Amino acid sequence: MILLRLLSWPYLRRHVLRWALTIAGIALGVAVFVAMHSANQSVFAAFSRTVTRIAGKTQLQVWAGDFGFPEDVLEQVQSVPGIDVAVPVIEASAETGLKGQGNLLILGVDMLGDQSLRDYDLESGEEAVIDDPLVFLAQPDSIMLSREFAGRNHIRSGDSLSMHTMAGEKRFVVRGIMKAGGMARAFGGNLAVMDIYAAQKMFGRGRRFDRIDIGLKEGANVEAVRKAISRKVGPGFQVEAPEARGQHFESMLAQYSMMMNISSLFALIIGMFIIYNSFAIAVTQRRAEIGILRALGATRAQVRSLFLGESAVAGAAGAGIGAAAGVAMARAIAVYVGGYTSQIYGVAQQVDDVELSPWLIGASVALGIVTSITAALIPARNAARVDPVQALQKGRYQVLSAGENRVRAAAAALAAAIAAACLLFAHSRIALYFGYAMAILASLLLAPVLSLAISRALRWPLKLLRPIEGALAADSLIQAPRRTSATVSALMLSLAMVIGFSGMARAFYLSVTDWSDTVLNADFFLTGSESIAARTYSFPASLAAEIEKLPGVEMTQMVRSARVLYRGVPVMVVAAEVDKLSKKVHREPIEGDEREMFNLTAAGRGCTVSENFANLRGLHAGDVVELPTPRGILRLPIAGVTRDYSDQQGTVMIDRSVYRKWWNDDTANIIRLYVKPGADRNAVKQAILERFSSGRRLFVLSNAEVRGEIVRLTQQWFGMTYNQVAVAVLVAVLGIVNTLIVSITDRRRELGVLQAVGGLRRQIRHTVWMEALAIGIVGLVLGFALGAVNLHYTRGVVRDLGGESIAYVYPVRMAVSLIPVILGAAWIAALWPARMSTRGALVEALEYE
Repeated sequence: MILLRLLSWPYLRRHVLRWALTIAGIALGVAVFVAMHSANQSVFAAFSRTVTRIAGKTQLQVWAGDFGFPEDVLEQVQSVPGIDVAVPVIEASAETGLKGQGNLLILGVDMLGDQSLRDYDLESGEEAVIDDPLVFLAQPDSIMLSREFAGRNHIRSGDSLSMHTMAGEKRFVVRGIMKAGGMARAFGGNLAVMDIYAAQKMFGRGRRFDRIDIGLKEGANVEAVRKAISRKVGPGFQVEAPEARGQHFESMLAQYSMMMNISSLFALIIGMFIIYNSFAIAVTQRRAEIGILRALGATRAQVRSLFLGESAVAGAAGAGIGAAAGVAMARAIAVYVGGYTSQIYGVAQQVDDVELSPWLIGASVALGIVTSITAALIPARNAARVDPVQALQKGRYQVLSAGENRVRAAAAALAAAIAAACLLFAHSRIALYFGYAMAILASLLLAPVLSLAISRALRWPLKLLRPIEGALAADSLIQAPRRTSATVSALMLSLAMVIGFSGMARAFYLSVTDWSDTVLNADFFLTGSESIAARTYSFPASLAAEIEKLPGVEMTQMVRSARVLYRGVPVMVVAAEVDKLSKKVHREPIEGDEREMFNLTAAGRGCTVSENFANLRGLHAGDVVELPTPRGILRLPIAGVTRDYSDQQGTVMIDRSVYRKWWNDDTANIIRLYVKPGADRNAVKQAILERFSSGRRLFVLSNAEVRGEIVRLTQQWFGMTYNQVAVAVLVAVLGIVNTLIVSITDRRRELGVLQAVGGLRRQIRHTVWMEALAIGIVGLVLGFALGAVNLHYTRGVVRDLGGESIAYVYPVRMAVSLIPVILGAAWIAALWPARMSTRGALVEALEYE
């Protein structure tokens, strides 16, 4: 502590900006880490809160996937001993048309029995509506709203609210307003309750329920009753506690969470390099001070502890600032992710609060401090090894010795060889990630040597551009490679991450585009929602037959899609008219024969699965898939494996005849429509709307609209790519400013001599600018090269986590766009150091060292 107070504190006061940049480096990493993890936790917590608040006193729930199940299952459940109350539920989101209010979460319940599970705490004067549920039931247009939603929209009891239903736009009378708190806070307060039979009609459910909520008799054993219900309803139903729905939701978002976690870890590693650079420079600048300390009897351990103590202080300050900034960023990210999941997964959840975990904040601060200390270990060790006699000598450059070059080259060659050997075992998860780590290690070991080589290569073009300034800028980089190596390494890693994500996004975009061109080739898609991804509303089977009678319509194909649990993870099941589909869609299978695949699936003797479904579960053509249904377990062999991007956890396509038999349902949520050759498409669309939209919720989406939505959702999925670009720019600015300030300090005598012999201030500023641009160029070259390697491993990670095989597509457009961005950031970073280089007395500059 004495050394910190006597030596570190005066140094900090003399170099406040340097310390600020050091702290900013770790703050950047911790902020991204906290923001990403807090956003994830907030999304999961928002969904869990909605589930918990709606569940009320529910102890068990019976569920058979998003397809629902027939009403007669309710009687089977109610007959199980130990059950006090079992009530059916329909849960879905609906649009109100109220600007800026988003969707309403509609809870359809049976008011006769539901009050024993959920507390409908109404505002005074309205209790009579609930005290006599028959009054509520007798009026199918009845609805209850939360106090929060009603207050925001100035709605009072007795007012009406318009909502879009399968029977068209209907007005519902508000016959109750629930007090704030409890269940009324679910879904951010955007909650409405209506009679279950009205909800069935509103969403086109027919005589089906989504789930059954159960309350047990006092003293009943929950596990014993759960097993009894499972035996009664069969293996096609899930009987679980309400909390299990949160676990299913997390499993759906596992890939997105993993990608966000990888991104946040990279940010921490990049921050580590910024800190390393700062302390490596500090050791070099303070070598005289270190020499005096050693000459006065200070031990190597004391010198090492001095620098590690400084790094711990910097890490604590940076981690604290980063944690606060991360919390501020988390809400925006959580809202973004929450909105995306609502669109893609159709999950009713709304992020109303940021989930702040004391454990996460504490762990992040601790991680920031540990990262800072780890980054300072090598500089601290080097400081402890300084020879007092050599340390007191002046004007020594930071050259890389030939021996150091050989050691680095040997270590890099060994790491590269291990990475190459791991490629032989590409399908092994351990080999994939270990090889990835070795490839990154090899790149980092080679970074100083490669930076030196590129700097020497840049000397001629820089000198050609400006003979004096260019030569001085290049010589500054050549003579002190250690000064820039960590900045270049951080920039290289950041750019490599951008290239990897961008290449993956581009390849995925091309694959999705090709898939949509071949599979989604219908002229129109008829849905009950403005988005093809929504599956809340469904049509009766008779609608497709009526539409086919219209002039100009060649064919309709009915599709019913929803998620069911497969091995504990929700996957998409698509029930299509496969025989019709085979006449219009060409699907080149990855495994199996196309004709046989379609024939077996259409006959109900097989199913077609997506590549990611098969890869994530180690399945192949011929293996049997077991799907839970209301009638039991449906077992179908895999007739073919194809590329399909309908769902990130995988897709199973079955024929509608199989769906009708096993789910006892004949509805569809999408009707694909093909127009006869030569027919006027606009006339066909208009005819459909005029004939069927009156009194019915119906959207007719063109092929271009559907493909545009898919492209938009795909781009939204890879929105983090642009976050990485922002991180790369910040790294460039922080690292280059730090490096240039040290460069100017180290070269004060050189710059003073330059002014003494007639050098102009603008020439000195130009020298600093060109040095910054040279650092940016070196970082770009190495970043693009490592990006090519990173992209290869990113494809492997995507296959391991997501089950998708994507092509190797180097993002040339993104790389080209990064050049002006990084060079512009480098020039901006050089503005203040360039101005600083021309300030100060000439005599002081010539006396330096």
